[in-house]
Amino acid sequence: MKPVGGADGSARARLHLVPALDDGTPSSLSLSVGDLVVYASHGIGRVESTQSSRGDLPETVVLAFESGLRVTLPVARASEALRAVAGSEDLESVRSTLAADAPPTAESWSRRHRTMREAVAAGSLTGLAEVVRDGLQREWKLAAGAGGRQLAPSERELYLQARKLLTAEIAACCGIETAAADAWIVEQVNSGPEQP
Repeated sequence: MKPVGGADGSARARLHLVPALDDGTPSSLSLSVGDLVVYASHGIGRVESTQSSRGDLPETVVLAFESGLRVTLPVARASEALRAVAGSEDLESVRSTLAADAPPTAESWSRRHRTMREAVAAGSLTGLAEVVRDGLQREWKLAAGAGGRQLAPSERELYLQARKLLTAEIAACCGIETAAADAWIVEQVNSGPEQP
């Protein structure tokens, strides 16, 4: 199978996908070779190629990630799994989520961990922002308390994964370096509730 379209932009194939957004409203997402998309917990990928259906094989899209990972998805699966990179209007929602107080948690550690894991796996922008906000605020509270405790290792790993995914998407959306995007995240969380 030969890819449709080239990396140089000539004869670029356009796929029209209709993924479900966070609120359940469908939105058309159209893909061309070279486009950036978000694939849940894998983060931002670039459309490397598209392949037309052939025989029993469905039409597919090939994504390449910065880590070197390459994923081939049937277009039907891609329409469920991919979403467009956040736009400027999405950043306002992220900003307000990050600046909000983390809700008090009466749930057990295992329930909180499961909720965090599900949010990271879903890869929604708001879900990632909530995990980052809650993890950062919890980390600050634990560090300020007696003994300078830290988050449990598995909870910290999920929080850091969410922070990495959110940072990369903000950087891509704004055209800035990841360090600047991460500093923006911390600034937004700092602008919310008072820190110890």
